[in-house]
Parts: sequence; C-alpha cells; structure tokens
Amino acid sequence: MSLLEISDLHVSYAIARNRKVQAVKGASLAVERGASVGLVGESGCGKSTLAAAVLCLVKAERGLILYDGVNVPGLRGRELFKYRAKMQMVFQDPYGSLNPRLSVGSALEECLAVHAIGGRRERQARVAELLQTVGLERSHSARYPHEFSGGQRQRIGIARALAVNPEFIIADEPVSALDVSIQAQILNLLKDIQKNKNFSILFIAHDLAVVSYMCSRIYVMYLGEIMESGTTEDVYKHPAHPYTRALLAAVPDLDRARSVRGVKRPVLEGEMPSLLASIGGCPFHPRCPFARPVCRAEAPPVKDVAGGHFSRCHFAGEL
Repeated sequence: MSLLEISDLHVSYAIARNRKVQAVKGASLAVERGASVGLVGESGCGKSTLAAAVLCLVKAERGLILYDGVNVPGLRGRELFKYRAKMQMVFQDPYGSLNPRLSVGSALEECLAVHAIGGRRERQARVAELLQTVGLERSHSARYPHEFSGGQRQRIGIARALAVNPEFIIADEPVSALDVSIQAQILNLLKDIQKNKNFSILFIAHDLAVVSYMCSRIYVMYLGEIMESGTTEDVYKHPAHPYTRALLAAVPDLDRARSVRGVKRPVLEGEMPSLLASIGGCPFHPRCPFARPVCRAEAPPVKDVAGGHFSRCHFAGEL
C-alpha cells in the first residue's frame, strides 16, 4: 500500500454566489514510503491546490485522500492534529513564509512546543541540531529572517519542516524564488536529508529538469487534470503526451537535442486557459499542435502505454 494515495480528487473554489471554479478535476496519484514523486505543470494548473487538499488546508469536494490507509478528509480534532505532525510543507516563498517578528530559534522552537516535544533545554538542543542539519550555524538562532539571504531562509524553512520528524514532506516549488546558483544547493540539501531521514517527498515544480533530478516518478498536470505519469526515465525519455513533450522541448538539453535532430519539436504556444473556461474534449486541444477533430469532441481516456506509464491522450505513444 502506498503511503499517500489520491484517487479522483476534485477541489473547487467559490468565486461568486452559485458559481465556482474547478481547480482540481479528478486527479489521482500515489507516493510510496521513502519515495520522491514529482508533480509538474505550469503556474495555475492546480498543483498547490492539490497539496493544500492533502494537508486539509482546503476542502476536497469529492474523491479519496488516503494516508497510510486512513481517510484524511474524515479526520477531525486531535486526529487531524496528529496527522499534520506526520506531514509538513516547505513553501515556495522563503521571504513570506517566515514570521519576521520571531527569531529563527524562536520559530523553530515554537513548532516543537506546539507538538509538546521535549522541555526547554531539549528544544533548544533540537533547534541547534536542525540548524546544523541544513547547513547553518547554532549562533544563527538569535537572528531574524531579514538578516538572511533567500537561500538561507529556505534552509530555515526546511529546518522548520523537519522539526517534528515528519514521514512526508510536500515541497511546493521550493527553489523557484531563488537564484539559479542557489537552487542546486537547496536541491542537493533536500536530497541528502531525505536519504538520511528516509521520508517521502511530493515535489511540486513547473520545471521538468528540476523534477527529473529530484524524483523517481513524475505526474504531469494541466488545467487540474493529470495528463501523464510514469517513472522519471519513461516520462523524460519517452514522453507520451504532447503537453509533456512541449514542456521537455523548453528544457535546455544538448543530449536530447542531438538525439532528436531533424525531428520537429512541439512548441507550446499561448497561455494556459482560465480555469473558468469551458473546454470540450481534451483540455489541452486548443494549444496542441497535433490536435484532431476527436480531441475537440471527446475527453481522452487514460492509456497505459508501457507498463505503468500512463497518458491521457487519444493518440498516446503514436505521435
């Protein structure tokens, strides 16, 4: 059994009286114990909403969210509190996710106090240990967030997520707000800590190159739906959906450029439609260079193109 299993998840937001926007539409994914799974797609496709539903920060309209066999949306009170201790989040914005009024040490110690972990001295020792784990110094505990760089703040965010020894971490675009020179440091830090602590990660990003480096399995999302999923190798080397192919075409890769020389590379034109738009058939067909009449008329089925490599496309594996 997977540690986290999401099936046919629907999440919507009310935007006016008797009107709502569907942010997640029938998404399904699974994360095994100790695994790194990537969720990739353009901004606004529903990735962060899915993560918020997993943490019970937004309410799921319908569908299953099972964590270690337990129905998450059904949790209340103390049981929900215990669940959230098992699952933590690293946020995208290292500037806005830290309280500017709290020193770093106080912010980390607060997490431990809320969950009644240790006494005063034990918590202080744990704060020092967490700072060292993420590559900072014990003396940094007395400083405030504005005294740190963006990369250092994200390290503090990671330390905060690790404070209660979670089994599962959701990393919501943790490097997108950082300089390219710092991104690799944070990614390597997450990778090393996961290897030592053996927790699971749902890594959310819009950059397929970053996700392919971090994760063993990838889910590709578009307009709230999972369009393709498979092992990193299958999705990266043999993309079976035009959207995935277009995302990969935008990633600088000399080896791939040589291997597909002479083959027309799909170009992703225009912007992702509003979630309010009513699109019949395949949601990607208005931007798909391979769209045919059936794509406009009928929603595509999910096809298994290569033993666990799935694509939601009428012509999966044929293009």
